[in-house]
Amino acid sequence: MARMMTAFWDEDRQEIHVRRPTGQEFTFSARQALAGGHEVFGVQTDGNDVWVLTGAAGSRRPTWKARFTQTGTYRGTSAL
Repeated sequence: MARMMTAFWDEDRQEIHVRRPTGQEFTFSARQALAGGHEVFGVQTDGNDVWVLTGAAGSRRPTWKARFTQTGTYRGTSAL
């Protein structure tokens, strides 16, 4: 079984925790993803990127995704 990068959202601290296949861990703030009253619906990894799925607070599904590198560099937001 191949090792893969995993990530999860810490609601209390508003941080993303990323674990590389090597076991190395990163924790970084993702407050950019919450701008404009958004809430986090999930976190997804894609290669070396971490996607944070967000939407307006109180909505039923995500409408935006914020892209971060695995070390926490913010790379922008796009609509779903």
